[in-house]
Amino acid sequence: MTERFSFGRRVRFHRRRRGLLQRELGALLGRSEDWVYRVEADRIPVNNVRMLSDLAEALRVEVRDLEDTPIPGGGGNGGNGGIAGIYGNDGGSLSAIRSALMRSRRLSGSLYVAREPPRLERLGAEVDAAWVRFQASAYERLAEDLPALLADARLATCEHRSGRERGQALRLFALVCHVAAVFLRNVGETSLAWTAADQGDVAAGESGDPAVMLALRRCVVHVQLGSGMAAEAVEVALQPLEGLAQRWLRSSPVALSQHGTLCLNAAVAAARVPDRSLADDLLAQAQRAADRLGADGNVMWTSFGPTNVELHRLALALEFEDGQLAVDLASRLRLGRDLPLERRARARLDVARAFEEAGRTDEAADQLKRAFRAAPAQIRAHQLARTLAGRLHRQSVRRDVYELALALGVPA
Repeated sequence: MTERFSFGRRVRFHRRRRGLLQRELGALLGRSEDWVYRVEADRIPVNNVRMLSDLAEALRVEVRDLEDTPIPGGGGNGGNGGIAGIYGNDGGSLSAIRSALMRSRRLSGSLYVAREPPRLERLGAEVDAAWVRFQASAYERLAEDLPALLADARLATCEHRSGRERGQALRLFALVCHVAAVFLRNVGETSLAWTAADQGDVAAGESGDPAVMLALRRCVVHVQLGSGMAAEAVEVALQPLEGLAQRWLRSSPVALSQHGTLCLNAAVAAARVPDRSLADDLLAQAQRAADRLGADGNVMWTSFGPTNVELHRLALALEFEDGQLAVDLASRLRLGRDLPLERRARARLDVARAFEEAGRTDEAADQLKRAFRAAPAQIRAHQLARTLAGRLHRQSVRRDVYELALALGVPA
């Protein structure tokens, strides 16, 4: 059995496992012994991603280990917020996705038994459907569909060895890997997300399609950010931006959307380095792409447009701990239905965080409730949501806040 510990208790667990005193850990981080004591006592949050990354490095663990480490001997289902933790099952979907990501048929179990290569038209429609489910936060259905979809897409690349159909098969396999990687990253399965992102990036490069290549670079950046690799994420994002002609980057809604979205991801990575000048420059590039596009859209599932730029402007304000700017941006955001549900729910987490850090507890709680009500599986899987719920529960006497914390798996 395992027990899901609070953030502070996880820090203390890993500090003791490494044999460090509180003052020694503080010295490694340039912080005081009292600061470490207060973190371990859950009296102050570690909201800053850079500090979280530094803390993980000092403790010689991954960021995800601090976000949710199962400690033997307790009760509850523990886990890292992954598929089994979300749905309360035995992780069968996760096991099947792992098998589908294996290159070797011998390691894929019965997945390919009596399986015929699909028609590319049907495969394309199924890839579209998978992205629709991801953006609708239909995580359970997506988890069930991904193993067969990954297997079909891999079979298509084996069936089509040359010509235009080869390029199309590689493109579809890359996009299946993309949706698998971002889904797996969102539910805390970082290792599998790495596998999916790597295979998708290779296939995208072989396809020769610039839009798909940018999409998969964005995918790799997303996974790297989840692993605390901000500097590496910046480098990966900037490579294609420097290599593609500016004329192509402005040539179509697809190019503008992929270029702009990659700039947004790169801006977040730069903020976590931290490099404010670069982050601001990348945000400005994204703004120019959004202005040229003229309206919110969802070309190739990017959710790109002026609103998404504003969402990332808020994210950068939070990264740079600019509290007043964050509250101002959060207060004027309008999350209409032009944005996919997944984006709206994720944005409400940042809005809730901005309000909570400003001491506006009720508004923060209301935003978190709205996010959870709209996309329960997505929000339940997100560490920020659980952290926020725990802090709001300690600050508020509202019954609904207590119930929300319980629903998100926060220890009472």
